[in-house]
Amino acid sequence: MTIKCIIFDLGDVIFDLDFSQFFNEVITPSPLNKPKTPIMLEFFRQSDTYHQGKISDKEFYTQACDLLRVCDLNQKEFYDAFNSIISDINKEMVELVKNIKKNNKLMIICLSNINSSHWKYIKKKKWEIWDLFDEFILSHEVHLTKPDSKIFEIAIKKAGCAPEEIVFIDDGFNNIRAALELGIKGIRFVDIDELTKSLKELNINII
Repeated sequence: MTIKCIIFDLGDVIFDLDFSQFFNEVITPSPLNKPKTPIMLEFFRQSDTYHQGKISDKEFYTQACDLLRVCDLNQKEFYDAFNSIISDINKEMVELVKNIKKNNKLMIICLSNINSSHWKYIKKKKWEIWDLFDEFILSHEVHLTKPDSKIFEIAIKKAGCAPEEIVFIDDGFNNIRAALELGIKGIRFVDIDELTKSLKELNINII
């Protein structure tokens, strides 16, 4: 079956992520940071409502202070550290998407679990991503996050084709599994070489 749409995730696919500054400035000072990993995982589990746009920046900051028991950072300092998680753009991936767009008649969609603060931060950057995508489906705007099947149903509707004609690229195993359950073809992103190979197997022209 001919592929008519490719859906890309953002974090750890189009953008590189780096948690070091956030960890050092927000997680490390927490008195609950014993051991380190569980409190950070709990923080990101609790942040889902923020990614869904169901609480404000101020409410998320207050929630973080309450959860971590750290209030030394003011709201601006907290968000400076929080937004530093988005460290840079993956230039190789940007070029790959450009080549796919140039050499194929495909719809290209961005589907991301992204909160309003990270989105505003990205928009201030001079990163050339805006012309890469025909549609943006952002969790904080649709009030849903992957792997909820409803967000994939929105993507299928936007794509305007059968699920089997869609390829979804994401670094998250559960997100890929949720897409597969709806009939979407899934590629778990590990590195660009492996992704390129998988796309070629689907008869996607890369160059």
